[in-house]
Amino acid sequence: MTLSLDGAPDIREHECTCCGKTYVVVDHFILKDGYTHAIAKSALHHHGGDHEAWIDVIFGPFGDDSTAQRVSFGCRVGPIEGNAEPAATAVDAAQPYPDSPVWGHKLSREEALQHDSLARFWSVVDWLLTTDPTIHGHVYRRSTSKRHSIMGTINDGTGLSLWAQIRRRVKRHH
Repeated sequence: MTLSLDGAPDIREHECTCCGKTYVVVDHFILKDGYTHAIAKSALHHHGGDHEAWIDVIFGPFGDDSTAQRVSFGCRVGPIEGNAEPAATAVDAAQPYPDSPVWGHKLSREEALQHDSLARFWSVVDWLLTTDPTIHGHVYRRSTSKRHSIMGTINDGTGLSLWAQIRRRVKRHH
């Protein structure tokens, strides 16, 4: 499986409604062998001094009227007591986001752990953690040379919304 990005990720800063601190959201349009494979939304928070990423991944189909067959998975990546390195834990998908057909069925943690696409989800999460310098640098608190150039592309909010970008990119690939 060869994963790649369909363009640069969209990076936006937001204010956390829980703590008032700024956090970053990174949206990815992920291709597999050149075709739309998944859409990922990663929220990078600092809560209580912990660096954590909340990653939601939508799997298609991504045609015009195919939202009924979509599913979304979610996980938290961050410190776990007793582990030296951050760990990923399945959570209920896309909880802070309003319901929308784009998300398809938001899987609960229990549904996700039983779903046929669970391995595919973890493959995307692993790929994001190892290839995206913004997510990697946040979770592992390590700077990479690419991180600074990507962080310089933070969207100021005047561009297309995530859902408008989804529609544009999916139409381009189908």
